Amino acid sequence: MPGAPTALLAFIVCISFPAAGASSERSMSLPGCADKCGDVPIPYPFGIGGHCATTRLNSYFNLTCDGTFDPPRPMVGDREAIVEVASISLEHGEMRVLSPVNHICFTSNSTSTKLADGYDLQPTPFIPSPSRNRFTVIGCNTLGLITGYKDTASQYVAGCYSYCDGVNNTSDGAPCAGMGCCEAAIPANLTTFGVVFQMNQSKVWDFNPCFYAMVAEVGWYNFRQQDLVGSLGFINDRAQRGAPIVADWAIKNGSCPEEGKDAPSDYACISANSYCKAANNGPGYLCQCSKGYEGNPYLLNGCQDTNEFALRKQDPKYEDLYPCRKGACHNIPGSYLCKCKPGKRSDSTNFGCRSLHSPADKMVIGKHNLCKPFISVHAFTSI
Repeated sequence: MPGAPTALLAFIVCISFPAAGASSERSMSLPGCADKCGDVPIPYPFGIGGHCATTRLNSYFNLTCDGTFDPPRPMVGDREAIVEVASISLEHGEMRVLSPVNHICFTSNSTSTKLADGYDLQPTPFIPSPSRNRFTVIGCNTLGLITGYKDTASQYVAGCYSYCDGVNNTSDGAPCAGMGCCEAAIPANLTTFGVVFQMNQSKVWDFNPCFYAMVAEVGWYNFRQQDLVGSLGFINDRAQRGAPIVADWAIKNGSCPEEGKDAPSDYACISANSYCKAANNGPGYLCQCSKGYEGNPYLLNGCQDTNEFALRKQDPKYEDLYPCRKGACHNIPGSYLCKCKPGKRSDSTNFGCRSLHSPADKMVIGKHNLCKPFISVHAFTSI
């Protein structure tokens, strides 16, 4: 059939190369490095192995991928304290980790087993977020304290007391206001912290054998009567892998360059169309893609143009994020245009179009249209 080979070739090319402007998932890791451990994405400056992480800025950006689990789990820390990584956010400068729950358990009025641990985060890029976490204590007769240093000199102590006469005096879902559980805020820049139980014996061990204390993400814990019952019942039922803590992270050994001055040689915001902002918590800085761009600002050419037009076609939710009312959306580098169709003009917002004629104009035009059938032209001739 004449023309068939040409048509077939065009068909193959269309399949092999998607249309320009279609969005594709970009790798957020260093080229040649694993972008995931199990189900958890690992974006640069983090990486699995020293050659895939920004170890020149901090050794703790180097994660390990524990393959003894199925699926594998990413881990961060050293031999003294290693915790599981649940998620990493470049945009918000956050890492969610699962940390062991501190506890003290009694088998009689005077004997107990105890785990009260803490962390020294001074050499790491991490600090617990004061807005995203709370110090929480669970028990019927326990005072839990969190102690530490807000920086190298300022000591910090806070805590709360939880009380109840019996398990039935508490209610599932009740707020942690002191009946069965309590909570306290933590400060910003808490670089070193540990948990202390202010008791060595218990009067309620027969019905509430274990007390618990933890720094945990706001909203994660909701009280249940069952948490008070059984030896390590709360941990076995709800926190075997630990309690989630949201840690702020940053490039700590530096700050944003002053305007007009050259960036230092170890500056982390290396992508074009990126900028620097101060850390959320404590010293240091973060990198962000400029408005209209997305990706990884810590990678060379990591911030790429956001194709607003393609996103609008993929998901209706983007129509509200990138509005183009009664117009045609066209992507441009770093932004998009909302072009008005024939017969319409801009609505003065740059994100929508309206008719060339106002409602008043339409009424006038409509009246003229109604009159037209009754208008006639007569020619008179004289006899």
